[in-house]
Amino acid sequence: MKTLMLCFFAAFALISCEDIETNNRALQVTLNKEFFKAADARAQINPDGTLTIQGLTDLETLTIHLNNSSLGVYTLGGASTNRVIFEDFEGSVYTTNPFGNGQVVVEDISNGSFSGSFRFNAFRFGLDTLNGAKGIFFNVPLASGSVEEDPEIPVNILSAKINDVDFSATTVTAVDSGNFILISGTQANTTIAFSFPNDLTNGNNPIGTANITALVTIDGVQREAVSGNLSIVNHNLELNAISGAFSFETAAPDGILVTQGQFNVSY
Repeated sequence: MKTLMLCFFAAFALISCEDIETNNRALQVTLNKEFFKAADARAQINPDGTLTIQGLTDLETLTIHLNNSSLGVYTLGGASTNRVIFEDFEGSVYTTNPFGNGQVVVEDISNGSFSGSFRFNAFRFGLDTLNGAKGIFFNVPLASGSVEEDPEIPVNILSAKINDVDFSATTVTAVDSGNFILISGTQANTTIAFSFPNDLTNGNNPIGTANITALVTIDGVQREAVSGNLSIVNHNLELNAISGAFSFETAAPDGILVTQGQFNVSY
């Protein structure tokens, strides 16, 4: 254990000399090549035995949830209860569940304080990626009842532009019919819907084929896509969660152009 701790503090010092600042209590990480340093860092052991480590600035919060408070390596992503959540200054929320990955290493627990390292890839809406590298938490003390609650993480999202007008579905449904995933989003009198095989993997796929269809319905008038693209960004078959982007157009003379479409749903 003494050798392990010497290695950890040596590594901490080396990283600090390169591009990470240090102080007596610290939580810091490089986020998409931008340095994040918490103004305050705290830890809490929850009633169920899980551990929360949190770093805050005036406008941003990074929270690490671990399934216990012991020394060890914790894997992030998928259905794991171990996760990282980051809320930026615009209120955008990134999470490692279910599509992200990474790990947290709790290296030392001394006098009620936690030290270790972490790295992760997290997603916003299952699409936008946040990379956390060279993460360090150092001498973060227990402060029961002081960590902030997690922000609300939106689920079942579908948005686009329809002829350059913003569309954001207030009702989204997604089901697996057995062979196809059917996704539909409605806002007021407008609905966007599409279907595709339930085993579709990451990548670009043409809309308007026998297997991949899309349509837009406005005021009860349905128009089917004649061309377009469906890009699957993440598809977790174990958790039945999928995210992607899409664009398509319907037939002339009253063609409708749907652009900048994105979705993140569980089915």
